[in-house]
Amino acid sequence: MQENFMETIFASSNQFVSAIKVVRISGTRAKDIPKIFKFKKTKAKTFQIRSIKHNGKVIDKAPVVWIPGPNSYTGEDMFELYIHGSTALEKLIYNLLLKEKRFKIADKGEFTKRALLNGKLDLVQAEAINDLVNSETQKQLELANSHIEGGLTNCVFNWRQQLIKLSANLEALIDFSDEEIPKNLEVVFLKNVNNLILELKQKIEFSSFSTTLKNGFNVLIIGKPNVGKSSLMNAIIDQEVSIVTDIPGTTRDVIEKKIDLNGYPVYFSDTAGVRNTSSKIEKEGIKKTKKKMLESDIILNLSDDGSFHMPLINKKNLNVINVHSKEDLNNTIFKNENISISVKKRKGIDELLKMIFKMLKKAEPKESILLTNKRQINMTKEVLKALKRLKRLSVKNETELVAEELRLAISYVSSITSVVDVEDILDNIFSNFCIGK
Repeated sequence: MQENFMETIFASSNQFVSAIKVVRISGTRAKDIPKIFKFKKTKAKTFQIRSIKHNGKVIDKAPVVWIPGPNSYTGEDMFELYIHGSTALEKLIYNLLLKEKRFKIADKGEFTKRALLNGKLDLVQAEAINDLVNSETQKQLELANSHIEGGLTNCVFNWRQQLIKLSANLEALIDFSDEEIPKNLEVVFLKNVNNLILELKQKIEFSSFSTTLKNGFNVLIIGKPNVGKSSLMNAIIDQEVSIVTDIPGTTRDVIEKKIDLNGYPVYFSDTAGVRNTSSKIEKEGIKKTKKKMLESDIILNLSDDGSFHMPLINKKNLNVINVHSKEDLNNTIFKNENISISVKKRKGIDELLKMIFKMLKKAEPKESILLTNKRQINMTKEVLKALKRLKRLSVKNETELVAEELRLAISYVSSITSVVDVEDILDNIFSNFCIGK
């Protein structure tokens, strides 16, 4: 895909007051930055202090670096100004650049988009850069870095090579006459198709974990009114986010807060107590609780009297931890409890968090190369569909149809990492980036 990069783009690393802002400039006119701001040229890829001037006056004294293409992030000539983080200074620099010909403020993700179109990285790596910027936990960071380092790219390349080899084998079947076809050639062909199908299925199956890792795991706190749900929520979050009173039914909505649990982003939700009630508002809260139960990864089922009966338990294979709450008031060991806690004495909270962590860790695939977004998953599913259609065909009698399915599969698998010649697809991907990246 070709794009005309006549305009030189620029943007700062953030749009707020800060100690330092990095103004990044990329394009054919990046080399003119010393002339525009009246400072001495610098050596390539060397940080040097320069006085940035306007109308003969110094507006900032800052490190600058000149990065000539193609050995830059975008593949183009680049200049970076490490100015002080004043919004007034940033605005002045923006206005001065906009007065120059062929300069424009970069759109969201436009630097990375240019890097992609200039062959500096592929589509998976571009998406991973955005994931890296937005990562909040170590696990999210590790997943993003594995893609930037080419883990998924190499996996996709391997799929493509397998499909190309299948195409070559198909050509061999076509070239032989009926009498000359080796008996095991078709068997081996279908065996290789089946092996690839299993590999694709596994990747799609594991993708549910990676997408949850990106978005956050959901742990729901449920139980009858006044069993200590809000107190537990506050103890986990370590701040007052839920109302704690002796009055039953004070939580009327789902209250949600996120923590970093040993690298896993985990949303804890405090819910309305499930009971029979005449209050319309409380009934709505209970309705939300029941809906949330089916969407949760783990449920903390609280009880202070040993009654751990839970609505909807038979409708899904839920991961449930029965929590004996208020253990300081009743230290009886209940029949179905998994753990006992006392928020008041801060007893059992850390053990409960360890239990939750072990559950999440158990669900994590051993391999680190995972599909991480809908686009990657959908393209992989299309490859899988093509191969399944192929299996319903006769390799010997419907060879051309088999070849077409292989061609489609190769096209879909290539689109996972390669630029698709559809502008709105790229616009959709990069619209989720921050400005300056």
